[in-house]
Amino acid sequence: MSRIDRTSPRGPRLISDTKLTPDDFREIAKDLGMQPFTARKSGLITARTAEHDETVETLWNGKETVNTARPGDRIVTNLDAHGVPLVDRDGHHNVYVVKADKFVTLYELGNTTSPLGQTYRARGTVEAIAFPGGFDILAPWGERQLADNGCLILNGGDVYGNHADTFNASYERLTTP
Repeated sequence: MSRIDRTSPRGPRLISDTKLTPDDFREIAKDLGMQPFTARKSGLITARTAEHDETVETLWNGKETVNTARPGDRIVTNLDAHGVPLVDRDGHHNVYVVKADKFVTLYELGNTTSPLGQTYRARGTVEAIAFPGGFDILAPWGERQLADNGCLILNGGDVYGNHADTFNASYERLTTP
């Protein structure tokens, strides 16, 4: 069950103790009285294949979430549109896990390299809802995902959060809400 906390001075904050579905995403937009916007990932990524179980912390000015990469999954580093790794105020790269079966549907080989290796670019678009008050949700991988300002993203059948800083550095809005 999810709820929108409207008491934050920054704006609405989404809280959910259950994994969100595409239907939940649409209901949340309706409850907010807004149309989700369409965005395309303009930033690139690098990715390495996990060879054994590996715990990956996604950090952005604090802990955002934790996920476990299984053998074959990809451990991804977010880059900006120029191929430079996204780094938070504490010097952490923005790193996360993409399951092996999803990686090929979400990303294709890019035509550049970065200091971290071969780059990939995203396929397709996502729908997003801005949450200036952030979110505290249960991510599709079963762990908490936290941000003080961000976007709720619908990507295929997955609904997850993205910190506003990393979203703004790696996505371009194609439509406005």
